[in-house]
Amino acid sequence: MIVRISNDTENIQLPESLLSILKKREIYAAMPCGGSGQCGKCLIRVKEGSLPVTLADRQYLSEEQLQAGYRLGCQAIVEEPCVLELEENMTERDFFVPSSADQKTAPVLINESPERMTTDSEDGNRLGIAVDIGTTTIAMVLVDLDNGSICREYTGLNHQRSYGADVMARIHAAINGEGPELRKMIRADLSEGFRQLTGEAGNLVETVVIAGNTTMMHLLRGYDCSGLGQYPFHPHSLAFEQLTAEELLGVSMPGVDHAEIILMPGISAFIGADITAGLWGSRVFNSESPHLFLDLGTNAEMAVGCNGRILTTSAAAGPAFEGGRLSCGVGSIPGAIRDIKIQYGLVRYETIRRRSPVGICGTGIVAGIAEMKKAGIMDCDGTLRPGLTSDGFQIVPGKIRITQQDIREFQKAKAAIRAGIDILAESGGYQFKDIESFELAGGFGCQMDVCKAASAGLIPEELSERVHAAGNTVINGVIAYMMDPDERGVLKMIEGTRDFSLATHSDFTEKYLKYFRF
Repeated sequence: MIVRISNDTENIQLPESLLSILKKREIYAAMPCGGSGQCGKCLIRVKEGSLPVTLADRQYLSEEQLQAGYRLGCQAIVEEPCVLELEENMTERDFFVPSSADQKTAPVLINESPERMTTDSEDGNRLGIAVDIGTTTIAMVLVDLDNGSICREYTGLNHQRSYGADVMARIHAAINGEGPELRKMIRADLSEGFRQLTGEAGNLVETVVIAGNTTMMHLLRGYDCSGLGQYPFHPHSLAFEQLTAEELLGVSMPGVDHAEIILMPGISAFIGADITAGLWGSRVFNSESPHLFLDLGTNAEMAVGCNGRILTTSAAAGPAFEGGRLSCGVGSIPGAIRDIKIQYGLVRYETIRRRSPVGICGTGIVAGIAEMKKAGIMDCDGTLRPGLTSDGFQIVPGKIRITQQDIREFQKAKAAIRAGIDILAESGGYQFKDIESFELAGGFGCQMDVCKAASAGLIPEELSERVHAAGNTVINGVIAYMMDPDERGVLKMIEGTRDFSLATHSDFTEKYLKYFRF
């Protein structure tokens, strides 16, 4: 994306930060580290004019890159008119948001019949909208309330990502006075989704049900986030809420003005309404045999149980699965390497939408680590073989590589998750042989090669053949609730759910160190 900046447009008064200028133009660039200059991912390039070189620029960019005009966007101060080029992973138009058609396994709905997946039967029927507010993306579906079929689907970006890729960055931004702006962003994103789903005619929606993690729900409601940012992590509210469209969005919205809007309840500061919805619509809650549930992300939430008895916890996995802190890491953008195979010394890879490779995303690093282990490129400690430790292992020669530090970042993430899975199952009184199914939630799970994930040590080998890529369990659970709005049943499920902290568990450190190795 090319951005032209001068003093006489859009209330720009130079010198001014590039972030401020972009927000005035409603360009919400991705800032994985929240704009602190600590990740080196927000590359821009000066095409005309100049930008001062900052300390962060010198830390993350080579002299050749600086001479070529590259800078870190989050640190840039524009002092004179210039023309800038934003890199692919900074802009919305280049971000890949997986839909049902992009998933290797289609999402499971309350009725799995293919004919219920998509329909144009909304005319004259009772309609509802199911909403999943994710940290990175927002998913919505228009649902026919007479039969539970999905009429239309909408996916878009959560523009709060310009304040950081993870919830902690956004919590800190809210505490530091950016809460109103964060709320404005998510309200605008929801409004756009509602417009897309209801159409120009403003089809009248009867019910809207929303779920998201605890931080996203707090930011949506404008609640005080200070209790989420420090121990002992007390949320402002985890309750069911019923609102009008104007209370939710701050403005009237044709199509949903007369809808009953319901916010699903959360379980704890780190087990939010998104997991409540996922458990409500999954086999974990209503099965007679135990099921394990895992939603992978920067904060990996997990649950185990059956017959209304559920145990939950979460592991701080870090941003590696979203491309963060990886030398060539990128988000899910076209050109991101999402699968890798090493055979007979040759490296083959698959990119999103088969574009030219621009970096490695989360599923790509999982596959790369598994293949490097299999090929003997690294040992069981995760150490690259001699000759590779300085430059890393080349995936695309001279352009994209997996370094020793990248392997360490992956090890930290997978060790936390594997330790969490072990402790969760043991605390629930289950052995892996007792688990009937391993429910892997979200788009990441649908895109990931399960065998490679097991080989890389991310999921237990014993459960690899029982993995069920469950798709968007949040949307599935919200639809299940809309079709049978059993508030008392959801609250009973939460009452039967016990949450515990991995950080304070006596076995966590020992297991973490065990699973740090391959």
